[in-house]
Amino acid sequence: MPDNRMVPGADGPLAALIDAAVAVLAERLECSTGEARQRLRELAGRSGVSEAETAAAVLDSTRPPDTQAPFEEVRRMATAAAAEAAAMAARAVAAPGREPLADLAGTLRERLAVEVGTDAIAVYAVEPDASLQLVGASGVPAAVVDAWSRVPAHPPTEAGYVARTREPLFLADRTATPPHYLLVGGPGAEWPSRAVVPVGDGVAVVVAFFVRQQPFPPRVREAVIRVVDQVAGEIVERLRAHPHQAGWITDAQSMLDAMPGAVGVSVPIRDAAGAIVDWVLVAASPEATDVTGKRGRELVGTSVASAYPTIVGTEVWHSLAQVMSSGRPREVGPFTYLAQVPGVEPAVFTVRISRFGGGILLTWTRHDEERRLASRIAQTERLGRLGWGEWDLTTGSVYWSEGLYAIFQRDPEAGPPTLDEAADQLHPQDAPRIAPQLARVFERGQPADLNYRIVVGGQERHLRARFETIRDRTGRVLKVYGIVQDVSAGEAAARDRARLVDIEAELAERLRSQQTEHRLVTALQQIILPIPTGVLHLPELDVAVRYLPAEVVSRVGGDWYDVVELPGGRSLLAVGDVAGHGITAAATMARLRHSVAALAVTSTDPGELLGYLNRIVHDDASEPTATVVVAHFDPVTRALTWAQAGHPPPILVSGGTAAALTRPPGMIVGARPDSTYDTVTTTLADGDTVLLYTDGLIERRGGYDADWLGPLLRTLAGTGELPIDALIERLQPANPGDDTCVLALRLRPL
Repeated sequence: MPDNRMVPGADGPLAALIDAAVAVLAERLECSTGEARQRLRELAGRSGVSEAETAAAVLDSTRPPDTQAPFEEVRRMATAAAAEAAAMAARAVAAPGREPLADLAGTLRERLAVEVGTDAIAVYAVEPDASLQLVGASGVPAAVVDAWSRVPAHPPTEAGYVARTREPLFLADRTATPPHYLLVGGPGAEWPSRAVVPVGDGVAVVVAFFVRQQPFPPRVREAVIRVVDQVAGEIVERLRAHPHQAGWITDAQSMLDAMPGAVGVSVPIRDAAGAIVDWVLVAASPEATDVTGKRGRELVGTSVASAYPTIVGTEVWHSLAQVMSSGRPREVGPFTYLAQVPGVEPAVFTVRISRFGGGILLTWTRHDEERRLASRIAQTERLGRLGWGEWDLTTGSVYWSEGLYAIFQRDPEAGPPTLDEAADQLHPQDAPRIAPQLARVFERGQPADLNYRIVVGGQERHLRARFETIRDRTGRVLKVYGIVQDVSAGEAAARDRARLVDIEAELAERLRSQQTEHRLVTALQQIILPIPTGVLHLPELDVAVRYLPAEVVSRVGGDWYDVVELPGGRSLLAVGDVAGHGITAAATMARLRHSVAALAVTSTDPGELLGYLNRIVHDDASEPTATVVVAHFDPVTRALTWAQAGHPPPILVSGGTAAALTRPPGMIVGARPDSTYDTVTTTLADGDTVLLYTDGLIERRGGYDADWLGPLLRTLAGTGELPIDALIERLQPANPGDDTCVLALRLRPL
């Protein structure tokens, strides 16, 4: 009974063949691909053949009469070899760069180690140019694998000698090797003895290395040859399935990288009987493209039968195998390639095929490129309101593009106008200026860039034209090339352009002002807010500071900190954030920071200090506001007394936990002249860390959310053992559009 089912998981040529037929049926029957696939199954059932054979027949019926693809050949591809070809192509494409015989080399080493004491194995594939490519190794040091992965034909080596003579070679003593041999190996891998055995009909050679000197009696020689012969068939089969592993492909790609045009190298995929069932592209030039838009190295690894199924069975397909067999180059085309894929148009190609290395060299030309280029030029003319012309003054011939006819509203059937006719269309006010310049272009060959008006159909049009010329040695003008653009926009557009110029100037001035302000504010910050490069060591305290500026140039703000050492080993610490940005905010920040240091002489009570700061800010004529937190630390009692003015609460990191301290009441400074500020005291333990910070660390764009402190607390949890400077390095601003200042203090153990 015929098998009318789809092959589950089928890929490669078989799946591509069926998918292509489904696409054709969907287009013909104007139905979905699912309905088309069902129609294909029903057609196969009624015909008593497989779905692959039915798909081949559908595709065969769509080919033009001049592209003959014998149905029997397509049927053979779809049934007898397609499944195996797909598997082979998948292996060849899916494993580029891997040694196809790595595991087999390990098996050889294990067998020969038991029988004759072999220590290492190297398997080399023989390439068409007589060089050798390492395709499997076991027990060979990595340095030797890198250095001897490819062995050129000259100078000769022991492996190359066996590849040429196809006779086994047993070298018992490295020091007694004839001087005309180079030995595979090197420092640290100078095996004293080695055996080299050919595989098959010169396809590969196996090199067996011995750490201890081996005299190679007949028993040992016979054992080495016998074990290699046992795996020779598998070596040949794997090398046939992985032709792209050869080193000559790397050389081919290097050569193609410097070649113009569309050029590629393909290698054959063969079935168990040696018949070619697919081709895989293994190298491509930068300008190589296919009908789907893939370019250059994007094409490497492409299976011909899978990616371009309608080529299977055509003259191009058979020519590939013929050139591979005979070595005689062929040229096929021009021929039409039908992709039968939605959105991909038919294309006309000529392909030249030559044998190259272990595969074939393909050079292809797409003849419909000129038509596509002309279409793009026409589209560009329409979108840009452009046109171009060419005047041959030696023959008198003139060529105008479609766009130029459209600009002058002239019928192409009438042909280009004479120079006198064109001059008659010049605007009367522009003719006295433009006519002499055009005369200098055509009579003296003088290039010109002109802006002028014409009158067409009673309407005024504004044009910009550029002319270039070609002259002979005597200066006689031979040709004139011109590009003309219709820039008509009317008086309203002219006013808009003038306004645009004013706006651009205004924006440029504003940008310069912002940049100047940014430089001033940045310099001001660096002067009044120096950031220490390391950890500050105060009595019983380690203090680290981190300042993260805003990402936006114009967003320089008023975030600040201060650390003041007081008599008796006590410390005063403050962090604040002035509302707003720019010079005003930076100036207020400077006043607050210096005020903290000055007021610390009169009082060390954080609440009282905030009251003084509030009066200073409130009396400022610019009416600024700010949030501040001030803390006083006594090393004797280990008490941290602090107050806040509308500021986020400090964070206490103790052991493996992080928690926010409860804020005492306190309004932002500058809001009311009579604001008062309560204080709260927290006693610190050894290793406790307290974090003072500005809202850029926690406030996300759009404002606070219900979990406004959650991300910061989770980041700090478990960081108590980190050095204090490493701890604050972990912190990132929640709002990169705002400045962030972080001050961390840690109680040192007694």
